[in-house]
Amino acid sequence: MMLEHIIPRSKADLVRVIQKMRISKIEIVDGYVAANERELVKAAKDMSAGSGDVTIILVRS
Repeated sequence: MMLEHIIPRSKADLVRVIQKMRISKIEIVDGYVAANERELVKAAKDMSAGSGDVTIILVRS
C-alpha cells in the first residue's frame, strides 16, 4: 500500500514511492473520458479480486 510510508506531493516523490512498491500487476487506462467510466470501474474491480492491495493513481497531464 502506497500511503503507509509517505503521501507523494510531487512527481519525484511519486516515482520514489512507486520504485519501493512490490508491484505484481499494472493496469493503465489512458485517455480517460467520463463516457468510459465503466471501463475504469471494471479494471478496479478485476484488480481487487486477487490478493494484495490495490492503489489507484490519477494523473492529469
